[in-house]
Amino acid sequence: MIVETLTIVIIEDEEAHFNLMKRAIVKEYPYASVYHFLEATACLKRLDEIIPTVILTDYLMPGMNGIELLEMLNQQNRDFPVIMITGQGDENVAAHAMKLGAKDYLVKTGQFFALLPSVIEKVVHQEKLKQSLHESEKKYRLLVDNAPLAIVVNQDGVLKFVNPEASRLSGYSEAELTSRPFPDFVHTDDRTMIEELHVNRIKGDEVPATYMFRIIRKDGKTIWMENKGVLVSWEGNPGTLNFLSDVTKRRLAIKNIRNLSHIMMQAQERERQMISYELHDRIAQSLSSLKMGCDLLFDDQPNISPELKEKKFNLSHEIEQIIIAVRDLSYDLRPPGIDEMGLVTAIEIYCEEFSEKSGLKVEFQSAGMHKLDLDDDIKIHLYRLIQEGLNNIQKHADADGAIIKLVGASPNIILRVKDNGKGFDVRERELALGKEKRMGLRSMKERVNLLGGEITIQSRLMKGTNIFIKLPFKEKNSDSEKKHNSH
Repeated sequence: MIVETLTIVIIEDEEAHFNLMKRAIVKEYPYASVYHFLEATACLKRLDEIIPTVILTDYLMPGMNGIELLEMLNQQNRDFPVIMITGQGDENVAAHAMKLGAKDYLVKTGQFFALLPSVIEKVVHQEKLKQSLHESEKKYRLLVDNAPLAIVVNQDGVLKFVNPEASRLSGYSEAELTSRPFPDFVHTDDRTMIEELHVNRIKGDEVPATYMFRIIRKDGKTIWMENKGVLVSWEGNPGTLNFLSDVTKRRLAIKNIRNLSHIMMQAQERERQMISYELHDRIAQSLSSLKMGCDLLFDDQPNISPELKEKKFNLSHEIEQIIIAVRDLSYDLRPPGIDEMGLVTAIEIYCEEFSEKSGLKVEFQSAGMHKLDLDDDIKIHLYRLIQEGLNNIQKHADADGAIIKLVGASPNIILRVKDNGKGFDVRERELALGKEKRMGLRSMKERVNLLGGEITIQSRLMKGTNIFIKLPFKEKNSDSEKKHNSH
């Protein structure tokens, strides 16, 4: 039952019928305000003053009839709910009235006055729903039309809905975006990925929360989009609701930062190489000459005391230890043999020497690497990752064994570094990486990110640690690499 105050206008030229209608209405809705007009023209003049909740109008009246009243209301864009009333039922009149916007059509039968309050209640309820929907529509439009993100609904590869931002970003009109298959707007290299992700989401399979792809704007320009999508039902069928943002500038900034970091790392490696050569070719050689001179110091003096001979021996031994330390430092600064012997052999030698010096048993396994003509940068990065991984195990893992696996599996290179040490809480360590001074894991992560790869760390207390690294495969002077870098 309606509890709010109603304002009801009745246009009826028969006073007796009006009184009966008013009695039926007030009996059901005692707080209703009822206005009576004998003809429609007078009513029209006062509508803005009265603002009726419902208009009840007879079809046949002197002057303007009920159909003409509806036409006039439409012309004046006055959206008041109207109930048409006639003395005799006429399907043509009823159809015409409903077409013009009448909310209901009543015939003055014996049950007319009893039915009138319930019909009014139904019309008022419908009007409230309509207003509620209208308010929701206004809020929806306010949010969607002004959203800084492109919002689209993808159903079976066709865009069923796009907001203004989607048109602005793509350069296509709403009609153009919704008239062609969505993959037509996607960069050819990303179409298969987009289609697979859409199908998997519809099937309920797990897909990334966010992912990036490229679209081709109407002006031919390629831009990168980041998508966050959810599964929805659109017009009774499954689809995906997607929130897209332009991340072209962000990707360019990241690329520039990576390029600068790469240049800095290359400069660092060149500096290391120079220092390594200086240590090995000059300082180590000079120390070797010094040791030889020390060993020959008393050769032409047979009467040297045993004490002095022992001092000479100790000095020679100390110089030998310095030579070993200098050469070790030289090797650490620039891995020997990568260019001459190849990456795999250089790593094998490093693992053997690391085992001898540290006491950590290191098992190295490799597959598919000899067939790859790797870029020089990726070689040194792989070597450094293994170097950093083993150093980290030696310093922190309390392990007695480690396994290194290096696999070339196009289009990626897979590196695993596993130990049988004490392990750690991965989440806790992730949170501490930004604060701790130790550079082991953080250095490995930064190096992998620089190379556009992925690193996953699995560890359990007293169960050891397993580091999984996947790097995109780069060959020397690769045409595909040049093409990729041009985008």
